[in-house]
Amino acid sequence: MKIACSSQSFDQLLLERKMELEEFFQYCSTLPFVNGVELEDKHIFHPRNREYLNEIVELSRHYELPIVNLAFDCNFGFESEDKINAEITRVKEWVEIAKALHIQNFRLFAGWPDFDKEKQWKSMIQYVNQAATIVEEAGLTAVIENHNHGGFLSYSDDVLRMFKDLNRPSIKLLLDTGNFVDQFEGALKTAHFSGHVHAKVKEINSEGEEVEIKYPAILRKLRDVDYNGWLSIEYEGNLEPKSVVNQFGQFLAKELKETMEV
Repeated sequence: MKIACSSQSFDQLLLERKMELEEFFQYCSTLPFVNGVELEDKHIFHPRNREYLNEIVELSRHYELPIVNLAFDCNFGFESEDKINAEITRVKEWVEIAKALHIQNFRLFAGWPDFDKEKQWKSMIQYVNQAATIVEEAGLTAVIENHNHGGFLSYSDDVLRMFKDLNRPSIKLLLDTGNFVDQFEGALKTAHFSGHVHAKVKEINSEGEEVEIKYPAILRKLRDVDYNGWLSIEYEGNLEPKSVVNQFGQFLAKELKETMEV
């Protein structure tokens, strides 16, 4: 397992242009535990400008930080067929952007149902399957993120049900360690599907440890299911992000080293 850093950790700074992508790459390159970065689609401001995309590729090369996941935002819970088809069109467009940026993993959301989770479940599976096919036909890996806040994949049992219904082993889970309603137990229950991991951090103690998420146990579980992918630090809080990313990252790296040595 290797540690990456998500641009989501610096979300407001990037959106308000108080930090540019170059500073994000540069800062990540100063952290000895960070070996890659993850980009949210919303932080790629000119996705149709090939020169701009080439500049991002050059940043990745210059700072020796591969872009390990494109965190694409989509929603297959719309009741409107026109809105759903527009999401599929966006998947096709952003897959090409991911290819231009040399990104292998492509994040999908199942989404948030407009009116009834159970009644819309079959439709969601149909469109997630269609989107994943587009991703895979482009030679990329589809990773579907669990998400609460009323989403289709709020609970670990939802994830288990989705993978059973999809019945496609090539599709993986983007395991977000802080996005299950059933929290820690949900992460352990679904870890074996992981193709990418968001190491969520909201609050840390003086040792850099996340106060709510039990990372030592999660890392052991990922090791035991032979996960060998990326742990992407995703800070969601109100403190100065550089400090939190640094402190939590040092804690995560120490725990990861100890876990893999056992």
